[in-house]
Amino acid sequence: MLDPRVIAKLSMKNLGLIFLFILLINAVSGVETDVVESVSVIVGDSVTLQTEVTQIQSGVIEWRFRGHRIAIVDCDSNKRVQANVTEEFRDKVQLDNQTGDLKIRNIRTADSGLYRLDIYSARGSSKKTFNISGVASDGVKVMSVMERDSVVLPSGLSKIQSEDQITWKFKDTLIAKIHKIAGIFSIYDDVLDERFRYRLHLNNQTGSLIITNVRPNISGLYEINISKSSSRYTTHKTFNVTSIDGENRLSVMEGTSVTLQSGVSEIHRDDVIEWRSEHGDSIIAKIDRGTKVFNLLDEADGRYSGTLELDSKTGSLTIRHIRTKHTGLYHLDITGNRRTIFKRVFISVCPQNWSPYVMVVILVAVLLLVVIGAVVAIRCRQPENGNSSVI
Repeated sequence: MLDPRVIAKLSMKNLGLIFLFILLINAVSGVETDVVESVSVIVGDSVTLQTEVTQIQSGVIEWRFRGHRIAIVDCDSNKRVQANVTEEFRDKVQLDNQTGDLKIRNIRTADSGLYRLDIYSARGSSKKTFNISGVASDGVKVMSVMERDSVVLPSGLSKIQSEDQITWKFKDTLIAKIHKIAGIFSIYDDVLDERFRYRLHLNNQTGSLIITNVRPNISGLYEINISKSSSRYTTHKTFNVTSIDGENRLSVMEGTSVTLQSGVSEIHRDDVIEWRSEHGDSIIAKIDRGTKVFNLLDEADGRYSGTLELDSKTGSLTIRHIRTKHTGLYHLDITGNRRTIFKRVFISVCPQNWSPYVMVVILVAVLLLVVIGAVVAIRCRQPENGNSSVI
């Protein structure tokens, strides 16, 4: 009888041989095992599923959704490439006839599911599956901004990772790029007649784009593209920025009260609201629902001592008994996961005009003097009349 340890060794050896045989078969046939990559996309955004083919030279590329073919790229022996999308998906997807990449626009929850890629060529075949899930979001997409105000276009990232590759485009023109692992963190503000000169800024932590001093000529569509070196897909988010003509200017009389409106009907739980005065750019009021902060910093320099009121529901700020020293520019910053709002309000405080009141006082004083003089004159005459006699 064989030793059980010998039998165990033989069994392990056989398993190893079987495993090597399977690998050899796969290598010879050119077939790769299917890999499923999960892709989470915000509803309304777009995503590009990549084939990793730089230039189609031969063979066939097929895309299937839930088992049904939706797109195909066929390169015949004469190197002629034909790319076709089925009628049902023609308005939904875009096929790159150079690489076979599939872009799915304006993702909806109904577009969630398995997307399968099959590549057939003379060298073999490969396949890959993407599991797309559409995540609902009420994030801001349309940005209406007052001229000369600023706006933040959020990337949706909490922190840039080393393998992240981010590009910002304005109407298909590259205006910013981040590739952390390559040390690229660039702004291209000299494009398009230098209309973006000194107006573009990147958030170092999140990759969000900040546009300052907004003008009508920079209104339009902005797109952020985010991909990772380890993944085979790119997500796209689009913002429509519109510049609104006009100024937020308030002129008030000294001694009255004025309310600076936040423009929101209710503060969200994740909102942070800050009111700043141009005097030292100091924060004079703050609301942070997340940390339960509700502060009036009105005694920082004594300028606003006892004059500020903050609406806990809307974040609007009231300045009572306003004085000429309160004249100037006020900034409102509202930042949160669902919205980012910047506003500026310029307040001019007119000193009380006492001239009319002084004239009235003088006039009343003159009238009183006239009346008093008349009374005195009458009383002076009365004794003379009393001492006179009739003969």
